[in-house]
Amino acid sequence: MNQEISFYPFLSEEEKEMLDCSMQHLSCRKGQIVHRHGDSCVGLIFVPKGRLAFSILSEEGREITVFRVEKGASCILSAACVLQSLDFESHITAEVASEVAVLPAPVLSQLMNRNHDVERLVYKQAVLQYSSVLRTMQQIIFLSLEKRLATFLLEESKRQKGSSFSCTHEQIARYIGSSREVVTRMLNQFASRGIVSLGRCTVTVLDRDALEDLLV
Repeated sequence: MNQEISFYPFLSEEEKEMLDCSMQHLSCRKGQIVHRHGDSCVGLIFVPKGRLAFSILSEEGREITVFRVEKGASCILSAACVLQSLDFESHITAEVASEVAVLPAPVLSQLMNRNHDVERLVYKQAVLQYSSVLRTMQQIIFLSLEKRLATFLLEESKRQKGSSFSCTHEQIARYIGSSREVVTRMLNQFASRGIVSLGRCTVTVLDRDALEDLLV
Protein backbone atom coordinates (compact mmCIF):
# COMPACT_ATOMS: atom_id res chain seq x y z
CA MET A 1 0.00 0.00 0.00
CA ASN A 2 2.71 2.51 0.97
CA GLN A 3 4.41 1.76 -2.35
CA GLU A 4 1.72 3.88 -4.04
CA ILE A 5 2.98 7.07 -2.39
CA SER A 6 4.69 9.10 -5.11
CA PHE A 7 8.11 9.35 -3.50
CA TYR A 8 8.27 5.80 -2.08
CA PRO A 9 10.37 4.37 -4.98
CA PHE A 10 13.01 7.05 -4.32
CA LEU A 11 13.53 6.06 -0.67
CA SER A 12 16.49 4.08 0.60
CA GLU A 13 15.73 0.82 2.41
CA GLU A 14 16.30 2.57 5.74
CA GLU A 15 13.93 5.39 4.75
CA LYS A 16 11.29 2.90 3.57
CA GLU A 17 11.46 1.16 6.93
CA MET A 18 11.13 4.52 8.68
CA LEU A 19 8.03 5.37 6.63
CA ASP A 20 6.45 1.92 6.99
CA CYS A 21 6.90 1.93 10.77
CA SER A 22 5.57 5.47 11.15
CA MET A 23 2.35 5.30 9.10
CA GLN A 24 -0.80 5.59 11.19
CA HIS A 25 -3.95 3.95 9.83
CA LEU A 26 -7.49 5.24 10.36
CA SER A 27 -10.94 4.13 9.28
CA CYS A 28 -13.25 7.08 8.58
CA ARG A 29 -17.01 7.03 8.21
CA LYS A 30 -18.73 9.09 5.55
CA GLY A 31 -18.84 12.75 6.60
CA GLN A 32 -16.18 12.37 9.29
CA ILE A 33 -13.72 15.25 9.62
CA VAL A 34 -10.23 13.81 9.17
CA HIS A 35 -8.39 17.04 9.92
CA ARG A 36 -9.49 20.51 10.94
CA HIS A 37 -7.55 23.79 10.71
CA GLY A 38 -6.18 24.61 14.15
CA ASP A 39 -5.56 20.97 15.07
CA SER A 40 -1.98 19.83 15.49
CA CYS A 41 -0.14 19.54 12.17
CA VAL A 42 -1.05 16.12 10.82
CA GLY A 43 1.46 15.55 8.03
CA LEU A 44 0.88 13.73 4.75
CA ILE A 45 -2.48 11.98 4.33
CA PHE A 46 -2.64 9.02 1.94
CA VAL A 47 -5.94 7.45 0.83
CA PRO A 48 -5.71 3.67 0.16
CA LYS A 49 -9.50 3.43 -0.03
CA GLY A 50 -12.31 5.97 -0.39
CA ARG A 51 -12.21 9.70 -1.11
CA LEU A 52 -11.51 12.85 0.90
CA ALA A 53 -12.58 16.44 0.29
CA PHE A 54 -10.28 19.37 1.05
CA SER A 55 -12.38 22.44 1.88
CA ILE A 56 -11.59 26.01 2.80
CA LEU A 57 -13.77 28.55 4.57
CA SER A 58 -14.72 31.88 3.03
CA GLU A 59 -14.67 35.11 5.02
CA GLU A 60 -18.45 34.72 5.38
CA GLY A 61 -17.97 31.26 6.88
CA ARG A 62 -19.16 29.39 3.78
CA GLU A 63 -17.46 26.06 3.12
CA ILE A 64 -15.98 25.58 -0.35
CA THR A 65 -14.57 22.22 -1.50
CA VAL A 66 -11.54 23.06 -3.62
CA PHE A 67 -10.27 19.60 -4.50
CA ARG A 68 -10.77 15.94 -3.71
CA VAL A 69 -8.22 13.29 -2.84
CA GLU A 70 -9.12 10.10 -4.66
CA LYS A 71 -8.15 6.51 -3.86
CA GLY A 72 -4.40 6.03 -4.28
CA ALA A 73 -3.60 9.75 -3.93
CA SER A 74 -2.21 11.89 -1.13
CA CYS A 75 -3.04 15.25 0.42
CA ILE A 76 0.05 17.30 1.21
CA LEU A 77 -1.62 20.60 2.13
CA SER A 78 -2.48 18.95 5.46
CA ALA A 79 1.23 19.31 6.28
CA ALA A 80 1.20 23.10 6.50
CA CYS A 81 3.73 23.11 9.35
CA VAL A 82 6.22 21.30 7.11
CA LEU A 83 5.54 23.42 4.04
CA GLN A 84 5.41 26.57 6.19
CA SER A 85 4.29 29.03 3.53
CA LEU A 86 1.09 27.13 2.65
CA ASP A 87 -1.62 27.51 5.25
CA PHE A 88 -5.40 27.64 4.87
CA GLU A 89 -8.46 27.99 7.05
CA SER A 90 -9.47 24.50 6.01
CA HIS A 91 -10.62 21.04 6.92
CA ILE A 92 -10.54 17.61 5.33
CA THR A 93 -13.62 15.39 5.29
CA ALA A 94 -14.30 11.82 4.19
CA GLU A 95 -16.78 12.04 1.32
CA VAL A 96 -17.36 8.28 1.51
CA ALA A 97 -16.32 5.61 4.01
CA SER A 98 -12.54 5.69 3.68
CA GLU A 99 -9.29 4.13 4.85
CA VAL A 100 -6.62 6.73 5.56
CA ALA A 101 -2.90 6.43 6.25
CA VAL A 102 -1.09 9.35 7.89
CA LEU A 103 2.63 9.99 7.77
CA PRO A 104 3.29 12.23 10.81
CA ALA A 105 4.73 15.66 10.07
CA PRO A 106 8.06 15.11 11.93
CA VAL A 107 8.77 11.96 9.88
CA LEU A 108 7.81 13.70 6.63
CA SER A 109 10.08 16.62 7.52
CA GLN A 110 12.94 14.26 8.29
CA LEU A 111 12.54 12.44 4.97
CA MET A 112 12.43 15.74 3.08
CA ASN A 113 15.63 16.90 4.79
CA ARG A 114 17.42 13.63 4.04
CA ASN A 115 16.19 12.96 0.51
CA HIS A 116 16.02 15.63 -2.19
CA ASP A 117 13.64 13.50 -4.30
CA VAL A 118 11.14 13.44 -1.46
CA GLU A 119 11.41 17.21 -1.07
CA ARG A 120 11.02 17.71 -4.82
CA LEU A 121 7.94 15.49 -5.14
CA VAL A 122 6.28 16.86 -2.00
CA TYR A 123 6.60 20.42 -3.24
CA LYS A 124 5.49 19.42 -6.73
CA GLN A 125 2.33 17.92 -5.27
CA ALA A 126 1.82 20.94 -3.04
CA VAL A 127 1.99 23.23 -6.08
CA LEU A 128 -0.57 21.10 -7.95
CA GLN A 129 -2.99 21.10 -5.02
CA TYR A 130 -2.43 24.79 -4.35
CA SER A 131 -3.21 25.40 -8.03
CA SER A 132 -6.52 23.59 -7.54
CA VAL A 133 -7.32 25.98 -4.71
CA LEU A 134 -6.51 29.00 -6.90
CA ARG A 135 -8.51 27.62 -9.84
CA THR A 136 -11.58 27.16 -7.67
CA MET A 137 -11.28 30.63 -6.18
CA GLN A 138 -10.84 32.17 -9.66
CA GLN A 139 -14.03 30.45 -10.83
CA ILE A 140 -15.95 31.79 -7.84
CA ILE A 141 -14.65 35.31 -8.39
CA PHE A 142 -14.87 35.54 -12.18
CA LEU A 143 -17.53 33.08 -13.37
CA SER A 144 -21.27 33.42 -12.98
CA LEU A 145 -23.08 30.82 -10.90
CA GLU A 146 -24.62 29.37 -14.06
CA LYS A 147 -21.18 28.83 -15.59
CA ARG A 148 -19.76 27.39 -12.36
CA LEU A 149 -22.61 24.90 -12.15
CA ALA A 150 -22.25 23.95 -15.83
CA THR A 151 -18.50 23.46 -15.36
CA PHE A 152 -19.06 21.27 -12.32
CA LEU A 153 -21.67 19.09 -14.05
CA LEU A 154 -19.43 18.54 -17.07
CA GLU A 155 -16.35 17.76 -15.01
CA GLU A 156 -18.18 15.53 -12.52
CA SER A 157 -19.84 13.44 -15.22
CA LYS A 158 -16.43 13.04 -16.86
CA ARG A 159 -14.76 12.17 -13.54
CA GLN A 160 -17.37 9.54 -12.73
CA LYS A 161 -17.33 8.27 -16.35
CA GLY A 162 -21.07 8.50 -16.84
CA SER A 163 -23.82 10.99 -17.48
CA SER A 164 -25.52 10.09 -14.18
CA PHE A 165 -23.81 10.52 -10.82
CA SER A 166 -24.62 10.69 -7.11
CA CYS A 167 -24.30 14.10 -5.46
CA THR A 168 -26.46 16.08 -3.07
CA HIS A 169 -27.35 19.70 -3.70
CA GLU A 170 -25.47 20.56 -0.52
CA GLN A 171 -22.29 18.96 -1.89
CA ILE A 172 -22.66 20.77 -5.22
CA ALA A 173 -23.08 24.05 -3.34
CA ARG A 174 -19.77 23.43 -1.56
CA TYR A 175 -18.03 22.58 -4.84
CA ILE A 176 -19.12 25.77 -6.60
CA GLY A 177 -19.15 28.20 -3.66
CA SER A 178 -22.88 28.81 -3.36
CA SER A 179 -25.80 27.86 -1.13
CA ARG A 180 -27.95 24.74 -1.35
CA GLU A 181 -31.11 26.79 -2.02
CA VAL A 182 -29.54 28.62 -4.95
CA VAL A 183 -28.12 25.39 -6.42
CA THR A 184 -31.52 23.68 -6.14
CA ARG A 185 -33.21 26.57 -7.93
CA MET A 186 -30.67 26.58 -10.77
CA LEU A 187 -30.73 22.79 -11.16
CA ASN A 188 -34.51 22.98 -11.45
CA GLN A 189 -34.06 25.60 -14.18
CA PHE A 190 -31.63 23.30 -16.01
CA ALA A 191 -34.11 20.44 -15.63
CA SER A 192 -36.98 22.51 -17.04
CA ARG A 193 -34.80 23.23 -20.11
CA GLY A 194 -34.03 19.54 -20.59
CA ILE A 195 -30.35 19.91 -19.77
CA VAL A 196 -30.39 17.60 -16.74
CA SER A 197 -32.79 15.31 -14.94
CA LEU A 198 -32.86 15.12 -11.16
CA GLY A 199 -33.39 12.17 -8.86
CA ARG A 200 -32.91 11.50 -5.18
CA CYS A 201 -29.30 12.58 -4.58
CA THR A 202 -28.55 12.04 -8.27
CA VAL A 203 -28.05 14.24 -11.32
CA THR A 204 -28.13 13.02 -14.92
CA VAL A 205 -26.65 15.18 -17.66
CA LEU A 206 -28.95 14.95 -20.68
CA ASP A 207 -27.48 17.63 -22.93
CA ARG A 208 -23.70 18.16 -22.67
CA ASP A 209 -23.75 20.49 -25.68
CA ALA A 210 -26.12 22.85 -23.87
CA LEU A 211 -23.83 22.93 -20.84
CA GLU A 212 -20.82 23.60 -23.03
CA ASP A 213 -22.72 26.41 -24.79
CA LEU A 214 -23.20 28.07 -21.40
CA LEU A 215 -19.42 28.34 -21.03
CA VAL A 216 -18.89 30.21 -24.30
